[in-house]
Amino acid sequence: MKIILLEKVANLGNLGDIAEVKNGFARNFLIPFNKAKRATDANLKEFEARRAEYEKNQSDIFAHAQARQSKIDGQVFAIAAKAGVDGKLFGSVTSFDIVDAINTSGVEIKRSEVSLPNGPLKTIGEFDITILLHHDVHAVVKINVTPDA
Repeated sequence: MKIILLEKVANLGNLGDIAEVKNGFARNFLIPFNKAKRATDANLKEFEARRAEYEKNQSDIFAHAQARQSKIDGQVFAIAAKAGVDGKLFGSVTSFDIVDAINTSGVEIKRSEVSLPNGPLKTIGEFDITILLHHDVHAVVKINVTPDA
């Protein structure tokens, strides 16, 4: 299916690009989340008429992501969790816990923005966590997992 991208999509293209994708990807993800439209003649004309509006919207989103990055990049957030004598946690520190710790500092992030490639944190220590605020804006925060008293 041919689509017009309404915003930058990772590994696919930028705003205004026409891409060929599988039907299911377009119908189930791109179109319902307003990331793309079908590449019909009418939609192409409408897109060109509203291109400036889409570009301004994307630049506002990018600027907001950069502002959030400047507030949290390099920050250290402490999370207390119950742990055994050997330093292993009874349970784990998940993205929910990381989001709660960062949101208490006044910067709103979503659970989907937290990248935990190795899964939840299961030991005491300090970990570098990447927060994916935008396709082009990433913040790295330190999560200090301490034993709960």
